[in-house]
Amino acid sequence: MTPIQKETFHIIEKFWETYGYGPTIDDIMHMTGEKGRGNVARKMKYLIQIGVCKGDTRKTRSIRPAYIKLKFLNG
Repeated sequence: MTPIQKETFHIIEKFWETYGYGPTIDDIMHMTGEKGRGNVARKMKYLIQIGVCKGDTRKTRSIRPAYIKLKFLNG
């Protein structure tokens, strides 16, 4: 992972620890200072592809670190 991808992962991880659910693209944009939604969405998709995160990039707040197990998952 690149340092920027690691930063995105750590933001997702901390957001889960704090709130109990995943951040939106806009939340990550605000925390990283990114200006493009597409850039953040691409990073999130990559984190899912390499297996450090799970979720569906088409659904809001569905991204989570892979080690977090949810009791009730809808697909």
